[in-house]
Amino acid sequence: MQNDIQDFLKAGNEILNSVSSAIDRNDYSTLHSDVARVVKSVSVDRKVNYSSQMRQGAQAPQQQRTVVFPFLQKNISKFLGVPQMTISGAVGAFFLLPLLGAILSGSIAGSITLGVIVAASVFFFAQGKKKFSLSKKYYQYGSVLKQAEFFNISDLAKATMGSDKGVLKDIKNMIKLGFLPRARFDNTETVCMVTDRAYEQYLGAESDRIAREQKAEEDKKAAIAAERARNAEYKNLSDKEIQILEEGKEYIVFVRQINDVIPDTEEMSNKLYRLEEIMNRIFAQVKKDPSSADELHKLMNYYLPTTKKLLNAYVELDKQPEVGENITQTKKEIDDAMDTINMAFESLLDSLFQDMAWDISSDISVMKTMMAQDGLTVEGQGITAQTGAVAQSMVGQAAAQSLEFGGQAQAQTQPK
Repeated sequence: MQNDIQDFLKAGNEILNSVSSAIDRNDYSTLHSDVARVVKSVSVDRKVNYSSQMRQGAQAPQQQRTVVFPFLQKNISKFLGVPQMTISGAVGAFFLLPLLGAILSGSIAGSITLGVIVAASVFFFAQGKKKFSLSKKYYQYGSVLKQAEFFNISDLAKATMGSDKGVLKDIKNMIKLGFLPRARFDNTETVCMVTDRAYEQYLGAESDRIAREQKAEEDKKAAIAAERARNAEYKNLSDKEIQILEEGKEYIVFVRQINDVIPDTEEMSNKLYRLEEIMNRIFAQVKKDPSSADELHKLMNYYLPTTKKLLNAYVELDKQPEVGENITQTKKEIDDAMDTINMAFESLLDSLFQDMAWDISSDISVMKTMMAQDGLTVEGQGITAQTGAVAQSMVGQAAAQSLEFGGQAQAQTQPK
């Protein structure tokens, strides 16, 4: 490496000599070709030396391989950019004084030409310095990350005493210059993955995260819809009445589950279906008429827990491998008890409609009376005919009396 630096310095001197000769002769026509020849000769010499070293390495006995960290997958020269800095710095420094002379002498063409050369030298010097700085940071970051296949930008910044923004910029420049051919960032550019395996794992995790977020969003929407439906269902109900209905729903679900797990006993299954139907109708009526909630709650506090206990016992007895007399008798008693329970709830359902039946009967009675008075029914027509005869008789009597009174009046007015 020391020989490479000396070669670059030697090349810089040759370029300076070519530039001096061009200025002395005031002929810049061959300057470009002379500089290109020197740079090309240095590149060829480096390739030859590198090939020779490779052959020597192949002939040398095999040595223990060094562990390559995932971040340091590519062999980047630690002196990257030094030749560019050397050559561009030398060229810029050499042309700086002639540029000042041309400016002072008022030579516009010379000032422009030399100014472009100096500006280009400064630009290439800055680019070389940037590459040299990145090469140092490349190995610095690699020594910190070691076996890590991915890393957090913030963690690396803390470990290297840098800023998050500066480290992110360095990694992006390294990717741009080809230092990290497999490096990729996550969506937020806070994590960098330097291997294909790490990136594939990230894609899988990102897919799972998106799926979880979508499910959470769907669950949230479902919960909101359920809450809205619940508010609409329990509109104008008190908290106590809502609690009673919610407890009833739990019992209905329980009865349905028991009906699913019991064996194919048609008689018992039909009784459970009947119980579920009656309970649904009762709760639907309670929603319409909350005043019956207290009566329902009293019945629920006794019958529903007992029903739950009996049905659980029925399922456990049915699981027994051998059916004895006690098991058969107990199952029959539970089966008969379901008839009693269904009858109790049917009576409750019937009582919920008692007030409605009374109101309807009263309305029907009033309606019949009004229709009879208007003569719109058979009974009404008989009443109307009788009333008409009486009225006609009264009219006839009034007419006779009127005629008799009129005759008497006429007799009194005639002259004697």
